[in-house]
Amino acid sequence: MSTAYLIFNPKAGRWRTPRLVERILAALERPGQRIETLPTRSPGDATRLAREAAEAGAETVYALGGDGTLREAAAGLLGTEVVLGTVPGGTANVVPLALGLPLRPIAAAQRLRGATATEMDVGLCGDEVFLMQASGGLDAQALRRLDPIQKRYLGKIAVAMSGLSQWHTYDYPELQLEADGRTCRASFFAVCNLPLYGGRFRLAPAARLDDHQLHLVLFHGHGKAATLAFARDLLLGRHVARKDVEVAHVQQVEIKAPPDLALQLDGDAMSSLLPVSIRLSADRLRILALSGASI
Repeated sequence: MSTAYLIFNPKAGRWRTPRLVERILAALERPGQRIETLPTRSPGDATRLAREAAEAGAETVYALGGDGTLREAAAGLLGTEVVLGTVPGGTANVVPLALGLPLRPIAAAQRLRGATATEMDVGLCGDEVFLMQASGGLDAQALRRLDPIQKRYLGKIAVAMSGLSQWHTYDYPELQLEADGRTCRASFFAVCNLPLYGGRFRLAPAARLDDHQLHLVLFHGHGKAATLAFARDLLLGRHVARKDVEVAHVQQVEIKAPPDLALQLDGDAMSSLLPVSIRLSADRLRILALSGASI
C-alpha cells in the first residue's frame, strides 16, 4: 500500500469545520493508498513537511489551504517526482481555479481522483518560489498592510477593504525594472505564470502553466482615477487594450527601485532587498490538473 500525505493549514480561509479534513480524506481515498495528515503550525511549515514527505517516499502530496500554502508545498516538492494535489481552502484559490478544480474543498478532492499529473513551470523571485505571479505596486502595498486576523475571518472582504484604504493614500511611485535587458518604468507590474489574478480575473490572458515563459504586465498610469479605471477594465476583461498597459513575454525581469517597494508572491506580502531577479526555475513541478485547465 502506498502512502500519500495531506498538508493542511488549520488557519486558512473561513472554511474550517471539525470534520472537514476527515471528509476530504474520504473524498481523496483511492484503493491501495493510505493518506496521513500533516498540519502546519507556522509559515514555512508546508515546505518542510512536503520535503519530508518526498524523502519518506510519497508519490502524492495533497495541500489544503490558500495559495500561500500551495506555494510553500510546491517549494518543498520542486525538483522531485512527487505529484502535488491542490485542495482549495483559502481566500482567492487562484491555483486550483487555473487547474480546473471547483472551489468547494470536498468537490475538488473528489475531482482530484480523476485528475492527470502534468508538469508546470514554476517562477522564482530571488530564491522564493511562486506559482501564480510576483507583483509590485498598489496590490502588494495593500497586502503588506492587511490585517491577517481580518483576512482569516473576512476573506476577500478584508483584502478589498485594505485595497480601498491604500488606494486613497498610496503615492504611486515610479517602479524601475529591466525586462530581458530592456529598461521599463511603470506604477504597477506583475510577472505572471498563470493567466488568473485575484480569483477569475485574467490579468495575463495568454499565460499558460507550461509555456516555458513568463508574462509581464505593466501599468503606466498614475493616480487614483487612472488606477480605478485600470481595475474596472481588468474586471471587464479589456485592460490589455488600454494605451497605458503593456503586456510582453519575458524570460527574466529585474526589479530595481524604489528600494522600499512592496512585493507580493501568490497573494502573500514579501520583503526583499532590491534589486531582485524574477525568472523561471530550471526545475518543473508535477501537479494534478483537470482537462481544460490553464495549461
